[in-house]
Amino acid sequence: MRIFANRSVREVRALSLQFIFLPGALFLAVLSATADFNPGWARWVTFAGVAAGLGITVYARVTTWVTTRFTTRVVIATTLLTTVIGLSIQPSAIGVLTAFVFLGTAVAAAAFLKIRVAAGISIGCTVLGLLIILLRSSIPIVAAIIFLALMTISSLVVLVLRQSLQAARDEAIALSLTDSLTGLANRRSMEVNIPIMIALAERTGQRVGCLLIDLDHFKAVNDTLGHEAGDVVLKGVARALVDTTRESDVCVRIGGDEFCIFTVISAEEDLSFIAERVRAAVEGLPLTPKMTASVGGAATIRVGRSGEVIGRLDELMRHADRALYEAKATGRNLIRIL
Repeated sequence: MRIFANRSVREVRALSLQFIFLPGALFLAVLSATADFNPGWARWVTFAGVAAGLGITVYARVTTWVTTRFTTRVVIATTLLTTVIGLSIQPSAIGVLTAFVFLGTAVAAAAFLKIRVAAGISIGCTVLGLLIILLRSSIPIVAAIIFLALMTISSLVVLVLRQSLQAARDEAIALSLTDSLTGLANRRSMEVNIPIMIALAERTGQRVGCLLIDLDHFKAVNDTLGHEAGDVVLKGVARALVDTTRESDVCVRIGGDEFCIFTVISAEEDLSFIAERVRAAVEGLPLTPKMTASVGGAATIRVGRSGEVIGRLDELMRHADRALYEAKATGRNLIRIL
């Protein structure tokens, strides 16, 4: 439904509560006014349920603070109210029918709550539904079997669909943060994760080094051998970067033939060592034609040589880009660290 599109989890939860509890409160109001209850006080409990349903609808409409905890409490309250109605409404056949309201409650829990909480509520709904059926049904065994089958199948289907959607969502997020050609992180992933990496390094008294890698004369490969040959080169370089860095390092394809490596270091010499290893790895790749790379690097520091602070991603990239320019201007296939 379009009404649920482009909304946060809380907004979807709030809308769902409105769609469920407004008609639910109206149906419950009709039931409270027309049905018989034994004991009589159960009717007033049902009227209180109507008021609570309308209150939940208004609350979900005017606020976005429909948290998981609030939803859990609403589901538990609905379960208790259904139990009171199922045990007290007359005749008993209607009480048996109300037991199947637990089916909707369990499905809602499976859709919106944490798996463990949803499982607990589903078990509780199953037990209470069976209790009402066994106490009030004229054919308790048959009704209980049907109820159990519906409860089990519905809950499992919703849980499987929920897990499938979560897996699809995780895959979509991973694809959005990964370069499709090389499998390296992309620019968006860099902008999301590297500031966190910098902050964590600062807390431990370490620095984050940035290496910008630009392939020398790569345009000539595309022009003379075609883009397929260029893609082979890019994939080979990406593998070389991964093979020559640690698992904790982040290798990024910024775009075209430009790559970037982020690594946590203790001293500037560490960055120079990694840069030379990367340059040599690219030069040693068994590619046709042979490929070399220019590497420029910089590291986060409190006060840079020019007196400026280098602590943000954009500052780090700017200094590394300046070093890369010097490496290419000096003769290519070189490294420069600022």
